[in-house]
Parts: sequence; C-alpha cells; structure tokens
Amino acid sequence: MPRRARVRGAVLLAPVLLLPALPAPALAVEAPQVTSADYPAGDEFHGSPGQPGEFTFSSNGAEEVERYLYALNDSSCVHELIPEEPDGSVTVTLTPRLGGPNRIYARTVDTSGNSSDCVLVYSFLVAEPSDPVVHLPFDEGQGNRAADPSNPGQGAALSEGVEWVRGRVGTNENPNTNPSPRMEGTAVRIDGDPGAYDEITLDDSAVDTSGTFSAAAWVKLDGPHTDHVAVAQEGAGQSAFHLGYQGDTGRWVFRMTPGEGHRGGSPEGTSVASTAPAEAGVWTHLLGTHDERTGEITLYVDGVEQGGATHSEAWDAQGPLTVGRALAQGAGDSHWSGAIDEVRVWDRLVLDETVSDTETASEVWRLANRPLAAEGRWMLDEWDGTSVEDATDHGLDATLHGDPLTAWNTAENGVTASPGVRLNGGGEYVEASGSAVRTDRSFSVAAWVRLDGAADGVDANAVSQAGAHRSGFRLGYQGSQGKWVFTMPSHDEAHGTEASGDAHAYSTTAARLGEWTHLAGVYDHAAGELVLYVNGSEESRASVGHAWHADGPLRIGSAQHGGSNTGHWTGDIDDVHAYQGVLTDRSVSWVYTGEFPNVHG
Repeated sequence: MPRRARVRGAVLLAPVLLLPALPAPALAVEAPQVTSADYPAGDEFHGSPGQPGEFTFSSNGAEEVERYLYALNDSSCVHELIPEEPDGSVTVTLTPRLGGPNRIYARTVDTSGNSSDCVLVYSFLVAEPSDPVVHLPFDEGQGNRAADPSNPGQGAALSEGVEWVRGRVGTNENPNTNPSPRMEGTAVRIDGDPGAYDEITLDDSAVDTSGTFSAAAWVKLDGPHTDHVAVAQEGAGQSAFHLGYQGDTGRWVFRMTPGEGHRGGSPEGTSVASTAPAEAGVWTHLLGTHDERTGEITLYVDGVEQGGATHSEAWDAQGPLTVGRALAQGAGDSHWSGAIDEVRVWDRLVLDETVSDTETASEVWRLANRPLAAEGRWMLDEWDGTSVEDATDHGLDATLHGDPLTAWNTAENGVTASPGVRLNGGGEYVEASGSAVRTDRSFSVAAWVRLDGAADGVDANAVSQAGAHRSGFRLGYQGSQGKWVFTMPSHDEAHGTEASGDAHAYSTTAARLGEWTHLAGVYDHAAGELVLYVNGSEESRASVGHAWHADGPLRIGSAQHGGSNTGHWTGDIDDVHAYQGVLTDRSVSWVYTGEFPNVHG
C-alpha cells in the first residue's frame, strides 16, 4: 500500500518523483572485416596503382548489419555498401591510386541505427606501376615482324606494304657526340590505301576489353580524309575500342563500341573527342583509358586530358590487337594513313597523378614528354664557310649569314673548352633550313652564350623560331629588364611590341655581360608553363595561356619581330640544342656539360 499523508483533514496519496527515462545502452557494434585475394594484407607488394582489385566486407561478428561505410586512404567512411541480407558480406572493386601502403577505413551500421566508429580495418601494399602487357616500340627498322621487349614470346606481324620510317625520337648518328644511351628511332608507316589492307597484327589479344585498361601510341597522320584507327582490339566482327582520328569531326578520338550482339542504344558506342582539331604531319601522343568500375573512358592528347564519358556496354573482344586499322562487320576498316610509334597497352589505368612521394610528374605526363626527341643540335664548331651542321639525324643543317672570317676561330667557350660562333650584332645570324620544334607542343632549347653588350632597352636573341610576324619563342636577353629571358608571345601578331598574354620567365638577377652563361628554356605544354634555367639551375616559371606553332626557321642570334628579323646578338654563342619534350633538372645538367641527355631523364 502507498504511504498516506494527512493534510488539513484530507487523505492524499504521497507524490511520487518521476525521473526521466534513461536511454538504453548502445549496443556494441564491431567494425567490418575486410579481405582481398587481389591485394592481400601483409608485407608483400601486389598489383599496381591503377589496377583494380576485389575487396570483401563482412560483419565480423556483428548482428543485424544493415550497411557498411568505407573509404580508401581516407578516414571519412563516406562510401556505402548494402548487403543483400542482414549480416551478409559485400564485395566491391576498388582501384588503388598510390604505390606503397594503402589503407581502408570502415564502419558498420546495424538495423537499429547503431554504428561502430570509422576506423582502420585493412592495410595492404601496392607495387610500383606495372609494365604494359603489350609494348611495340618498332625499333627493328626492317623486316616483317615487330618484337615486344616486355614479353619476348609475343610480337606482331607486319603486312607487306608496311614501311619503316624515322620514328618520333630519331637517332644520333655521331657516337662521338653522344655518350648517353639513346633509344632506336624507327617507326612504322601505313599508306592508308584500303585496297592494300596494310596492317600490323599482334599474335593475340592484349587485354580484357570489358575490364580496366589503357592504350597509347605516338601517331603522325599524313592525309586525313575519313576515320583512321591507330590501335584497336578485334572481336569476331568488330573492334571493342578504337584509338585514332574521327573523319566527320576532324578530331582525335577514343571510342568504345557496344557488344557484338548489340540490339539497342547507339551502334557507334561511346566516344571522347579532342577539344581541338587534329593536326596532320605532327607527332602526337594519344592515350585512352577505360575504368571498369565506373565505366568512365578518358582521352589524353599530348598529356592533356580532353574529357570523359561513361560507357555502359563494355565487352571482351578476344581477337588480336591491331595497329593501323579496326574491324567492322568482319572486315578491315578505318585504315591508318601515316606513321605510328611506341604502341603500349596496360591492364590498368594510366593515372594523371603522382603515385608516390618520390614522383614529381604523373605517368600521363611522362608518356607525352618521354623520351626526349632531339630535333637539332648545332655545335657551332665550324672552321670556315657558311654551312653549319646539325649533329642529330634530323638533318636540319643551317647557314651562317655573316662573315666566316670573323665568325669562326675566334670564340672559345672557356667553360666547356669548345669553340663557338662570334656574331657582330650588325645583322649576322645563323638560320636553320626549317623549323626545329613544334612550339605548340612541349619543347626545350638551350645554348651557351656570351653577350658583349646591348643598347639600353634593346633585346638580344640567342635562339628563336620565326613565325610570320613574331617568333614563337625567344631565348636570350631582355633589354628593358637587363635580365636573361625565355619568352613566348600569345599570338603571331603584326602590330605592337608586346601583346597582353605574352609569357616571360626572367632570371632572378641581372644578366652578367661579357661572361659565358648557359641558358635553357622549357615549355611544358601539359602544365601550361615556361621554365628558365641559368647555368644549370632553375630561375623562374611563368604561366602560358596560349601556345601556337611558329612554322618558320630556327634562328641563332636573332628573332622575328614586326615581320622583320631583328634583335641581333653581339658576342658569342656555342652548342645550341633543340628538343621536342621537356628537359628536367637532370637533363639540363647533361646539356650544360655538352652532352645529349638520357632520353628518359
């Protein structure tokens, strides 16, 4: 019975103190367990950055599990996995993008909303980026078969009409001037005649085209007039992917087709085209990637991403990899017209990002800028006459426009102990027989210079390449600044001294006149910037908003300005180098010492 209380004659029940209800204690929920046969935990390295693997999440003893939340190398746990049944396991495909240690963080949520903490649940080691599963460098220079150095048991057959031509890199034929190891420099050429059916066919398929893969090639298109395919992989009646040129748009393209039993959607499949029209007669690097996990296909041109699209109908074409054509309705189609070099195919993504702390550039960048292509070297050690030899196999000999009696045998580079050319500033210069580099692609130039003097505010140009009105680049001395400069104008304009948007990389200190100085200028097309090196050390960088091709001759000792050849050098110039590609810090040190750089460094 409740205790009673008497108040003023009334009998009342004693008040009962009602406490707020306490929440039920949270149930302990264990974080999930993760396992993987593709990337096992432990101290051994597996796979590669860009190579997908399967990972299985299970309940780890927790009950009534509704979902798992996880993240790779990120403790946010934002990605959701829902098992088909409570407490069930879920397998997901993940693509590590870092070499070395990788970590999965995860938490479990049960049907009552209880959740474990987001904690580290799995660690594994990823090996360095794997080699291509197919690599055709086309360095044989002769014969009817191309070898794959990454797989000695594999190669490709060349049909009778395929020609051997100078490759993207070329060779240096003078061993006395080339102490550095160089790649061979041949490529294959197909004339594009569909009646000839010229082609290059791998012994087998390269990759599972329904999975993650990448394909790349250096290409030079001769005469575009229809679709031209550089690399493809065959099924029974058609190719699963095409990397090449699309005739109706005039652009580079990476395309994936629907399956051979296709009954709906677009029969053309999914494609990504370049943002700018393709240019004929120019070595261009193409790279296409397909991500199995997302369906994303991406095209890169000369190391620059062009865009992406989602392809939902990937299928496994089990026929051979072909170079120089595709397969359509069971017959060869879209034959290439021009040269092809350095074909590579990977069973992983080629990533446009660094995959370790020791890397300074992505694999996409390296493919577009390596190996360096030596397009001209003028050592300027002639003794008489007006002919100036190009020491590379480009054959871009030059002509001295000046007096050979005063130009030769008087300039001695006291740093390298090599002779150079002496120019009087009164109109003397050296001009190559044509353009050395594409100024709208990554390129590098370098020279030893000694400037005797320049009038106040007057520029003096060591190396340039002429456009119609202005040079596409100038390496030399900026009179208004009194500094060394590497500059690229934004347009080939006929008016004015400088235009808005011109890019200039200046030396950090004033130029020292009367002294031998080594200058190197680098244009990195993928990064969109100029870099100036002075005496082997980086001085400055500048952003480039627009690059265009100056198709006139390379000049030593002057530059194009206002449609005229001007800005002549007064003093000495020695050992001029021109490369397609980017000289790195290490490469510049090789050039500084008077050697060809290692093509990969």
